[in-house]
Amino acid sequence: MVACGALVVAPGSDVYTPQDLAHKLVGLDYGNGTAYAGLQMLEGAVPREAITTCAASANAAERFAALQRGEFEATVLQEPYITVAAKAGCRLVSTTFFYGTWVGDPNLDPEAQAAFLRAITRAVDRVNQDKRQYFRYFLQDWAGRPEVDALVCEDFDLGRIQLKRPGPIPERDARRAWDWMVSWGVLEGSFDPARQLDNRVAAQVAARVL
Repeated sequence: MVACGALVVAPGSDVYTPQDLAHKLVGLDYGNGTAYAGLQMLEGAVPREAITTCAASANAAERFAALQRGEFEATVLQEPYITVAAKAGCRLVSTTFFYGTWVGDPNLDPEAQAAFLRAITRAVDRVNQDKRQYFRYFLQDWAGRPEVDALVCEDFDLGRIQLKRPGPIPERDARRAWDWMVSWGVLEGSFDPARQLDNRVAAQVAARVL
């Protein structure tokens, strides 16, 4: 899954670009991919010392409600709440894409992991053939929320739904991500490919996926 994150502000906000968020409070669900995406979008627009964040709920519906109550100037949302926010008149001041990943336990049976990856690969191909048939899964995950139940396929920007066949994480990308997280104090120490990228199981799995 290539996840989409959007930096969103309320309809009455005077923020129109990420640069406008300098020294303004941004609610982030610390420890999740959306929070890291938010930092990267802000970091590309303003100096680090101008980035001001606070802890926000990991529940997208609660973050969206807090944004509407004015608890912070902006937050990062994923689908279906990007579409919910847009329908409510909120502005998307920046969007970005980032990889979702799986971590395989070294003790996991390679055959089982290979079967899992084959299934994911087939699913990716099927969804990419016709995304309109699958947007409903966004709704199922949030069933019972009136703002989500009211959505129809035409409300979604299907370009924000991106899927790619699974594959290993390149060392250069893992190293860059590690160093970036160290710079924010999320991790400590130097990147060690022998510890952070153990591809022994991955190699066995790859032979079975083909």
